[in-house]
Amino acid sequence: MKKLNVPGLLGLIMGLVLMVPALSQADPSKADPCAHHKDLDQMNLCRAFEIDKAKTAEQKKNRYQNKNHSIYYCSLIKDRELQKFCFAVASQTQSGCANIVDAKLEKECNAKIK
Repeated sequence: MKKLNVPGLLGLIMGLVLMVPALSQADPSKADPCAHHKDLDQMNLCRAFEIDKAKTAEQKKNRYQNKNHSIYYCSLIKDRELQKFCFAVASQTQSGCANIVDAKLEKECNAKIK
């Protein structure tokens, strides 16, 4: 039978004891400004537009570490009209607004891009 490494085991247990209370206090919904939306399409639309706004200027400079995931969140939207709206606004392309059938959304899209 193999002998247990007692100091290593004690170190592991102490690490878990010290780390678990900090993990239990973490609230991921506080970091997400869009957590209040119940509809998944609206939540992903909010994330596509709002997550990048929360970044500081220093974070925006380093695009390798702090990537813009707006297009990814747009791809998660199931409603085709909202998805077209999201893609057009996230990529800042005026021609993308012309593909939207809903007149109200097209008007809002044109207003956001200007």
